[in-house]
Amino acid sequence: MIPVILLWVGYATLVYFIVMQAYMIGLGLRSVAVMRRSHHLERFGRVSEMLSSRTSPPVSIVIPAFNEAAGIVDSIRSMSIVGYPRFEIVVVNDGSSDETLEALIEAFRLERVRIPYRPDIATAPIRGIYRGHGAVDITVIDKENGGRADALNAGINAARYPYALCTDADVILDANCLVGAMRRVVEDRQRTIAVGGNIRPINGSTVHLGHLVEAGVPRKLVPRMQALEYLRTFLASRPAWSEMGALPLVSGAFGVWKRSAVIAVGGFTTGHMGEDMDLTMRMHRYHIDNDIPYRIVYEPSAVIWTEVPETLRVLRRQRVRWHRGLMTAVRDFMPMTFNPRYGKLGTITWAAMFLFEYLAPVIEFVGWITIPLALLLGALDITSLLTLLALAFGVGLLNSLVALLLDETYGYFNSPADTARLIVMVLIENFGMRQLTVAWRVRALLGGKATKTWGNMERKGVANLGVGT
Repeated sequence: MIPVILLWVGYATLVYFIVMQAYMIGLGLRSVAVMRRSHHLERFGRVSEMLSSRTSPPVSIVIPAFNEAAGIVDSIRSMSIVGYPRFEIVVVNDGSSDETLEALIEAFRLERVRIPYRPDIATAPIRGIYRGHGAVDITVIDKENGGRADALNAGINAARYPYALCTDADVILDANCLVGAMRRVVEDRQRTIAVGGNIRPINGSTVHLGHLVEAGVPRKLVPRMQALEYLRTFLASRPAWSEMGALPLVSGAFGVWKRSAVIAVGGFTTGHMGEDMDLTMRMHRYHIDNDIPYRIVYEPSAVIWTEVPETLRVLRRQRVRWHRGLMTAVRDFMPMTFNPRYGKLGTITWAAMFLFEYLAPVIEFVGWITIPLALLLGALDITSLLTLLALAFGVGLLNSLVALLLDETYGYFNSPADTARLIVMVLIENFGMRQLTVAWRVRALLGGKATKTWGNMERKGVANLGVGT
């Protein structure tokens, strides 16, 4: 009896993996069609000319900062030359214990001012507000420590403009990222409440003085695996989700939010490990429950570059934190799962997040145990096992190749060596690297002490990167 149970559990695990990868391929193929239309609009829609006008919707770039003294000045200077006609920069110093505030004051000739501050969203106490007198339109909010979400809420309170780009202090904005994102706002200014962007790892690239000189694929396996994951995550799924009107996540590293819509739902949830997903889903739920027309979309041409972990130790901490954030979101939005009231968001996208993100590590982990046992007990023959494994890995391989083909439309990686590194990663990631990430996510499910503080990713800082490894 036990061998038969093990056999069917093992078969179910492999079938589950095949179905999951087939779902991802379906998203990838739909993303291909969506991105073809997007490129056509970029080429013939004269969007750049339209958005270069002073009538363009103004944007506040909100940057939370905690102990960022080493690179904050170069990051702000890099962001200040982004190609967009009307924007301001709002930096929120979240109780840093280093010289972050002093570095900003000195670099941008800041002076403490007494100006109205609208506490539309409750935050930790504000200690002071500073404005610059140089070429950069910058406001700095100095507040007591409350975490990243709390700092973002303070920045949204202080923002003067109706749209806020929430990002990080240690990223590089592509020159046209705001133009790309705000194009989606201009398409339907009345209904558009959020626009997500395309996040790309900068490891392996050449950076000088906080500017991307040449994009490259990392030579080290750990960041290279993440480069491939980011391509699958952003290019092979989000265009399709966006087209369906069911995008479940606007990334915290690049998200343009309509300020009034964020305030209506109470801002980012303080202490949440997945505050970006939480806010996205709460905005969906609020507008659907109140029958308010809206749209939350993704724009692949709105690119920013961020540093990803280069060691397994730091990557493990990141993935455990991410999965705990997903766990909280799944619990909070469980009534929306498979609920037809929420349309494709509830029946397709959020259902897939539950089935293929939340449950995936558990099911795969069970498969690691049951399949070898079934083989040892003679319930499973080696030929059937190899056939199913080949099918499962083959579908996964096809999914990764679709993501690589989608990436070719942007042409960031031009050298044959970069292409070869990504293809090699496609072939080897299922032999060790994937199993590690599954184990870390299982660990997250088993619990542990959660933290509401800023995570330490041990980054070099994009302003300090040279030729990546």
